Amino acid sequence: MSGLKSAWELSLEKSDKLVPELKGKKKLDERKKKEINEIRKEYKARIADKDVTLQDRLNKLSLRTPPEEMESVSEELRRHFVDEKKVLEEEMESKVEAVRHRSD
Repeated sequence: MSGLKSAWELSLEKSDKLVPELKGKKKLDERKKKEINEIRKEYKARIADKDVTLQDRLNKLSLRTPPEEMESVSEELRRHFVDEKKVLEEEMESKVEAVRHRSD
């Protein structure tokens, strides 16, 4: 055949130049994809559980907190949730990366 390259081949070459760290990356097999999806589901569920707990605490806040302290206590609860969510997201990404880089 001729030495001409298709638009697709030219596009691949361009993408390799723009994002060199993607070149040579292994594609994930189905087992790893499934494992990564399970990890993400588990952590999303854990984060959702923390969010439900936060909303419940915020709804009950007026029952056990003096009015003048409600804003600061509410803000503290939200800050705590954000911190816990960040930790869980970091754990999740760490586990996902471990699966991606694991040699089977």
